[in-house]
Amino acid sequence: MVDNRYTLRRSLGFHTIRNRVAPVRTPGNKLVAHYIAKRQNGPHCAETGKRINGIKCVKTCELRRMKKNQRTVSRPYGGVYCGSVVKDRIINAFMEEEARAAQERKMANEQKKKGK
Repeated sequence: MVDNRYTLRRSLGFHTIRNRVAPVRTPGNKLVAHYIAKRQNGPHCAETGKRINGIKCVKTCELRRMKKNQRTVSRPYGGVYCGSVVKDRIINAFMEEEARAAQERKMANEQKKKGK
């Protein structure tokens, strides 16, 4: 008869999310407890809430150890906004600038007409 019992390696015996264990059989036919790490949520867009692609889902302490190019995305607002939001912001900024320039041209033309 196979013995399916194993002892927990940590002192916490309660069935919590942080304390999940998986029974693993070793090559010596011994059953041991392997603790399962919690799954991390990766960075999300500050505006839409969608997941930002290109950045791994790792713990904060592991993220600090990673290289800069692995922690962010190489575009403006890299690890904060997703690509669609950045695209919309660029287009909106361009349209506002064009509207402001058109308004200035209109005011200049009116000033010329008043001067004549």
